[in-house]
Amino acid sequence: MNLFPLRAVLVMFVLASVACADFDQEKAKLCNQFPERCGDADGSMGDWTGGALNVTLGYSGFTRGCVTVTATDADNAGNTNSLDVAIPGKTPGTVSVAVFGKKTWGRALSVTTRLREFDCSGPAVGDPQEMKAQVPEEGTLDVAFTVRAIDADGDGYFSSADAEGVVSGTDCNDVDVAVNPKATEVCNGKDDNCTLGESDAIDKKVFFVDADGDTYGSSQVEACTQPAGAVNRGGDCNDGDGQVRPDRTEFRCDGQDDNCNGMNDEDFNVDDDCKDELKCSGKVACASTPSQTSCARLPTENPVAWYVDGDGDGSKGQDVGLGCEAPVVGAVTQSEDCDESSVYVRPELPELCDRLDNNCSNAVDEGCGPLAWTTEADVGGPADVTAIALYDEGRKAWLVGTDKLVHFDSTTNTKTSFTRTSCKGKWKAVWASASGRVFAVGDDGRMTTRGPDPSDQECFTLTAPNSNAQTTLYGITGIEQPMDPTVYVVSNDGRAFKWVEPYRNGGSLTVFGSSVSDNLRAVSSAGSEDTLLAVGGDDNAKAVAYRYDTASSSWQPDLQGGAFDGQLRGVHVTDGRFAYAAGENGLVLKRSGGVWTSLPTAYNSDGTTRADIRDVLAFSEKGVYVATSEGNILFYNGSVWTIAYSGTTLLSSLDGPNPTRIVAGGFGGTVVSVTAPAPPVP
Repeated sequence: MNLFPLRAVLVMFVLASVACADFDQEKAKLCNQFPERCGDADGSMGDWTGGALNVTLGYSGFTRGCVTVTATDADNAGNTNSLDVAIPGKTPGTVSVAVFGKKTWGRALSVTTRLREFDCSGPAVGDPQEMKAQVPEEGTLDVAFTVRAIDADGDGYFSSADAEGVVSGTDCNDVDVAVNPKATEVCNGKDDNCTLGESDAIDKKVFFVDADGDTYGSSQVEACTQPAGAVNRGGDCNDGDGQVRPDRTEFRCDGQDDNCNGMNDEDFNVDDDCKDELKCSGKVACASTPSQTSCARLPTENPVAWYVDGDGDGSKGQDVGLGCEAPVVGAVTQSEDCDESSVYVRPELPELCDRLDNNCSNAVDEGCGPLAWTTEADVGGPADVTAIALYDEGRKAWLVGTDKLVHFDSTTNTKTSFTRTSCKGKWKAVWASASGRVFAVGDDGRMTTRGPDPSDQECFTLTAPNSNAQTTLYGITGIEQPMDPTVYVVSNDGRAFKWVEPYRNGGSLTVFGSSVSDNLRAVSSAGSEDTLLAVGGDDNAKAVAYRYDTASSSWQPDLQGGAFDGQLRGVHVTDGRFAYAAGENGLVLKRSGGVWTSLPTAYNSDGTTRADIRDVLAFSEKGVYVATSEGNILFYNGSVWTIAYSGTTLLSSLDGPNPTRIVAGGFGGTVVSVTAPAPPVP
């Protein structure tokens, strides 16, 4: 028994069955439909002999779909063919397929049916059903299949629910006609096409992963709802730094784009022309500190040292630093002075016999012999000279001691003692103005003043406010004024006083600044209150110094903390840059740039005993004198101490207007002096 190929011989009927009486009619219809398959020219069914299979599929639970019927030659699997039979789309029932014989096929067939959803192009669901059948030689043989699937919402897709005897389809929500595999997935909170949830929705929103939590994201992600760790703003160019994000200012100069606008450091003017701290030309560049810039110097710009006239002698030699431009007005790039600490040293000055290299020749006192010191005892009587003050370029002087007030005029070699009661006292310190007025201070808080006129023998004496027998005024200095000078005094109880003319008015003497807790022994200035320095010692015999602060009208600690052993007894402020102080244990200090440092220790003539220094006088960093209790005057040349004058009587005071005129006073009315001779004319 041969069969036609299935695509030609499988015919779908909308009948419950095919009766034998109708079989020939169906053959005629098929021969008319497929004339190339008919053996007779008139279109008879001569090529079809024998019977046929009547394949039926009963269905329920759905009204829309398709069945694929496949017939395969049991003896030759290559002889196979299939036919899709659409479900009628009515109420549940049966569809039928007639399978006719063909001479090239065997009569034993394997018939399978496979259900499809929606239509014949829909997906196959459930397992295929198979039956073996023998095509009869005449008539028909019924081959019946039954299938049950649920399509509750009538959308042509079967429920995916798994139930016994029911084919499971692809409809994940069989009560919603809008949900099925052919539906378009949209963001509505449900899986419209039963695939991947809403991940394949066509209207997903765009979000951005925000790894650094700055509310701006980087990599894009599409979803119906905002995922955890995602934001709705993108554009973050560095999602690992929470400070880097769009819509902010460029806040760091670091070669990076901090606000994600495609530019680096645009708010920092990088590469603009600039001047660095040395006024050298450069380009603005990012500094090592974030948010700051520096001026990167151009390779063609090299700073040089600049010099100014620090000591006021007309020659510039004080280094004021490096720069490509003058750091201060008037600075020059070549040093003109070999000693910027002294007005007595500069090129083209005449060389004097004063232990200084006045003309910057790298030699000292060319053509000079040894300096000759003169010593005189009992000046003004045998009472000790506790202090001496020179004026009129050193030609005149005042000497004081216990009940001793003596005026000395070297131009006439006249010594005048003032012995009235008003002039007597245990005077410890003295200062003389340019006009010759003297001011002396001492025990019991007493101070006195008078002019140089010997015809008036009286002095004006008064007591410092709140003083008593324990109050000793140890230090005094003055500042010249257009009329009479202003005088400043310090005491052993840490107080300071200011005496302003007219001196006969007691109200002109006032407490000056705040008191301190230390014993003040000396005071000096360079001619202004902002250069006032007071020195002394604390309770542990350590050196102390105070600077007067004009802004706060108070004495501020300038040297504290026990850095140096020994009380200071003398101080000399040479100018606003330098000051020198000296005292016990051979201690000599230099103040420069607001910092105190120690000079080499000064020793007595035996070279081992530290000198007990009573006063200090300085004209240069290379010209410092001190007077000692051993009776010597020591000289420091910037490197070592030497003995300038050797004596045996305690020297308590030292003064001099310049390095060619120096005078010291001491016990027994001793006065030691030197007046340097002029060097020989070359």
